[in-house]
Amino acid sequence: MDPSQSPLPLAAVYPSSCLGRFNSAVAKCRLGQYFKLSQRGTNFTTELRAGTATFLTMAYILAVNASILSDSGATCSISDCINPSPTCRFPPAVDPGYSSCLSRARRDLIVATAAASIIGSSIMGLLANLPLALAPGMGANAYFAYSVVGFHGSGHVSYSAALAAVFLEGLLFLLLSVVGLRSRLASLIPRPVRCSSAAGIVRQSIRRPCCHPA
Repeated sequence: MDPSQSPLPLAAVYPSSCLGRFNSAVAKCRLGQYFKLSQRGTNFTTELRAGTATFLTMAYILAVNASILSDSGATCSISDCINPSPTCRFPPAVDPGYSSCLSRARRDLIVATAAASIIGSSIMGLLANLPLALAPGMGANAYFAYSVVGFHGSGHVSYSAALAAVFLEGLLFLLLSVVGLRSRLASLIPRPVRCSSAAGIVRQSIRRPCCHPA
């Protein structure tokens, strides 16, 4: 087949099969017309398989993001310790009360990660009509947890203040995207710098402290 030609939808290849008739019916309904399945040379079952593969590829973020952010201490503080002391938050003897608070925070962060991914992916699919899934980035969260807030809150910025900064940053990025400045600013940064910045963030995260600094 000519590589310049896009593959035909499954309904066109197997018009008499049950699967083909089902895909053809979906393509003709409002759902298929809204997502332009026929115009894009695809069908419902293909998109369903692609969506499942994308979810399985990204599902690890639910656990990893919550684990990384909980390392910052989240909303837990010395007051959550059964025996409050300056060292009750840090290994090797983490206070049971603080550990219990971290466990609750980790569960809450899993729910928050899932909710953010659902909202972002739904907006991308329903409003932008693009087959892209959105989830928290694995570089930015590590920078937030280990460089900004610090391990179990050992940094110079509190968890609540850091979250407020992230919220304001999101509003700023939204404004830049709406007016079209974000893409222009990104084009001014050399490609090698854009590619290496992510690696630099990961390298800095690897060097995170594992205990209370002396």
